[in-house]
Amino acid sequence: MTARSGGRRRVARMVAVGSLLAAAVLLPRTPTGAADGGRMPLGPDDLVTQYGETRTLAPGVTYQTMTQGTSDGHWTVWAQRNKTETFGSKAAAEAFAAQLADEGFSGVVDAFTAPAAADGAGGLFGYGVRVGVFPTDRKASADRLAGWLRTADTAEADFDARVIYSAMDGDAGTGPWKVHVVRVAPSAAVTFKAVHGTDVSSAETVRSMATASGALAAVNGTEFDIHTLSGFSNYEGVPQGLYVQDNVLLSAANNGRTALLLEGAGARARIAEVTSSVQVTAPNGDVRVLDGVNRVPGGVLGCGGVGGDQLSMNGVLTQTDRPWRNQLCTDDSEIVVFRPEWGAKTPGPRKEVTISVDVVMNGNWVVQQIRSPAGGAIPAGGRVLQGIGEGADWLTRHATVGATFKPGASIKDMSGASVTSPTLSAVAGGGPALVRGGEVFLNTKANGMTNFAYGPNSTLVQRHPRSMAGATASGELLLVTVDGRDPAVSVGVSWPEAAEVMKWLGATDAVGLGSGGDATMVVAGELANSPMDDWGAQPSERKVSTAVVVVPKA
Repeated sequence: MTARSGGRRRVARMVAVGSLLAAAVLLPRTPTGAADGGRMPLGPDDLVTQYGETRTLAPGVTYQTMTQGTSDGHWTVWAQRNKTETFGSKAAAEAFAAQLADEGFSGVVDAFTAPAAADGAGGLFGYGVRVGVFPTDRKASADRLAGWLRTADTAEADFDARVIYSAMDGDAGTGPWKVHVVRVAPSAAVTFKAVHGTDVSSAETVRSMATASGALAAVNGTEFDIHTLSGFSNYEGVPQGLYVQDNVLLSAANNGRTALLLEGAGARARIAEVTSSVQVTAPNGDVRVLDGVNRVPGGVLGCGGVGGDQLSMNGVLTQTDRPWRNQLCTDDSEIVVFRPEWGAKTPGPRKEVTISVDVVMNGNWVVQQIRSPAGGAIPAGGRVLQGIGEGADWLTRHATVGATFKPGASIKDMSGASVTSPTLSAVAGGGPALVRGGEVFLNTKANGMTNFAYGPNSTLVQRHPRSMAGATASGELLLVTVDGRDPAVSVGVSWPEAAEVMKWLGATDAVGLGSGGDATMVVAGELANSPMDDWGAQPSERKVSTAVVVVPKA
């Protein structure tokens, strides 16, 4: 949420801007559930939900769209100084606004606040400086202003800017919103699975994965390593956090994050916080806990690892075993196991790594080859243990050609109970829990979605495209995508709004799967929604890590 301070000064350099549209008043809601044909719990109570035709994909599997509201926002330019756009103090933001004024740009200071989560307090989390107010049909004017601002650098500061739509801030408004819902009855003759593309180490579109698996419907699964993240591993598509297919652990958990568990122990669709553990027993009986599965050793995307991981927190390198979404923890002594699903070859070591080794094994974990430095072919059906630093030393001491290692793995909920079954698929790493026990429940701290002091940040309040999954009391699976970043179609939802939507749809438990350009739904082999990488962009399908699919039983 935003609150504004500061005045405006007209300058010759600035293009003419439209008048600021009045903010809508968010009235108390008494939402009626979707099953009753009520209105979605988004925006003022006088908005009416328009229901699209229900399409039956197979007996017990349906797809429907719901739309609501019209645009009441505006374009503006979010100014940045030295790569900073959210300032920790009002004084710093006001000083930046004054600096912009000296260069001929009239800025307004916005204060950002967030509501409390189930496991953390809300409150003020920063300030930003916005320049200009442009009606919805004049984005080009905002783009020009942003271009001028980028060229206004001074000796003291580098200026930058991005164009945003005001609805992104999460303030009260009238939308619009477009929601896509796949509903699967417990009686439907289908199976729920998590799938990846050709390799775990590369990304593919949800549509491609849906087609390959013969899916009736699919949505994006885990978040993943992407080139826009700091510390990118050069393998775009590596899952961030837990990924399980047919009870095979293909990516280790960011321990403690919320996961969607499919076809597992106790329920066909379950949502819970989980941990994973992988270990090997050496030929001499020594046991070693492994640091990961199918990822480049030395960097733990999303953190929440097994020990020895460090993260730069506000410039201070700090040891942590907690999950931190989209942050890269580092560990200079690791052992990671690679399976054929990773791809044809193990990666070479990161540039900062001086000692690395691959222990190449067949499918029975019998050592076939030891190579150093690491990087080379993964045998068909085999495994490779890759070590760096002290991990490489451990492997060198314990591995000899012809010797056998013994593997072990577990996936447990926070009570310590196993969640595995022969058919388990699972994904995690995209969002917080949204609904638990039929009530809104957002656990941002458990999912590493706070600032480093465990306070709120923009993650909770900004509107973006979203994908969610939920389970109803009757055992239905809900797969839901909300379009966003398009003032003419849908502005997206904040995580609290997403939670309200999932509760309204009947979910007793729900979790966020992904956001932004990841948010994709495919129905009957066709793209159902409009994925958007940025505000005002053209719809485009992003290649992602994994997908959750609904496939007919064989």
